[in-house]
Amino acid sequence: MVTALVECATGREQAELFARTRGHAPVARARQVAMYLSHVVLSMSLAQVGGAFGRDKSTVAHAVHQIEDLRDEPVFDDWMNGLEESLRMLFETRKTSPHVLSGVWRGVARVGRKSAGQSAPAPAIP
Repeated sequence: MVTALVECATGREQAELFARTRGHAPVARARQVAMYLSHVVLSMSLAQVGGAFGRDKSTVAHAVHQIEDLRDEPVFDDWMNGLEESLRMLFETRKTSPHVLSGVWRGVARVGRKSAGQSAPAPAIP
């Protein structure tokens, strides 16, 4: 979910974020942002983040420090605040979605049976 958010925000594909090479500066920066968000917002340890990205924990620590230094710039800090809030909202939504959607599906199935006398196909989610 973190890498999908960073992909949307930066235009860098998720595969680039997991590439074994450093890549060009914009790719490396996007990877650092993803590592930072994983560590700070999701409370993953440096070792856990490193394992997820195929990097050493010292590389993750460097990424976190780089992003923290960049946050001294107000525009970058605002952008990061937006990403952090988006990620928190996604995870909060993810926690409640199974309960909300299960009720929706049961309601749709009941309505379909009453009106057509049989089970209605599940509606497509836009």
